[in-house]
This record gives sequence, structure tokens and C-alpha cells, in this order.
Amino acid sequence: MKDRALWLGLKLTNMTEIVAAVLLVAVIMMNIAQVFFRYVLVDPLSWTGETMRYSTTWMVMLAGSAALFRGEHMVISLFDSVKSAKVRNFVRILVLACIGGFCVLLIWQGIPAAISNMRQSSPAMQIPMTIPYLAVPVGATLMLIKVLCLMILPEDALKKEEAKENES
Repeated sequence: MKDRALWLGLKLTNMTEIVAAVLLVAVIMMNIAQVFFRYVLVDPLSWTGETMRYSTTWMVMLAGSAALFRGEHMVISLFDSVKSAKVRNFVRILVLACIGGFCVLLIWQGIPAAISNMRQSSPAMQIPMTIPYLAVPVGATLMLIKVLCLMILPEDALKKEEAKENES
């Protein structure tokens, strides 16, 4: 079970990092194009600002789920120095449960928000506003899956996996 949780978490993390990286490159390229068209050709593109905004929202939600799984979010390490492994593990599970609860709230409120904006189109690109709004429940779902994987895994499972990869 733990091996499957680790495998699922790593696969989802790798996929979301790739998509987030592609979105980052796309945002950078759109920004460069916008500057070129606005200041060199003096004919600004109408769609780049909107596209960059929606792409950034998707990128943040996807990369946030990867950062959560890898433990790269900012944390307060108040209980890291506690010698009792049981207390540290309890606090870790409690924190993950709180994150999971917040993800459930984002999914619960995000899906109806996305559906209610289905008839609305974005001003410049004319896409349904459901697409940008779906970033929140999709990202929260990915985070929730990764939270569940982290709850199953021992605290040091990712460090051991990284050590194995570095040895190879």
C-alpha cells in the first residue's frame, strides 16, 4: 500500500511539474510577445494579458500540489525538535488533515463556481470561464490525493526515495 501511495504521489507530482513548467514557459513567451508588440510594433495583442492570468492560475494550482507532496511549502517547524516520534507523527497527520479539509472545501465550493460560470465567456479569448475556474477544484483534488498519499507514507519516505535517485 505504501509503495503504491509513493508511486502515485511521485507520478502525479512529475506530471503536474511538467505541465506547470510548460505553462511557465508559455507565460514567459506571451509576456515577451506582448512587450514586443506593444512597444516595438505599437500594436498590442488583446489576448495575452488574459491568457497569462489564466495560465498563471493553473500553473500555481498545479505546482502547489507538487510542492505540497515534496514538502516544499513554507512550514512552521515548532514540533520538529520534539523527541517523541509519536507526537511528531500526530502533528504531521493533524496538519495534513487540516490541509485535506481545506482541499475538500475548495473542491466543494470550486466545482459549483466553475459550473455557474459556464455561460460566461472571457472578454478577449472568448473561452468559457469554466476553464479558468476549474483550476481551483482540479488543483485542490490533486492536493487532496497527495495529502492522502502523505498520510499513508512514513515521514521520511520521500527523503529515502530522493537518496535512492541520487545514488543512481
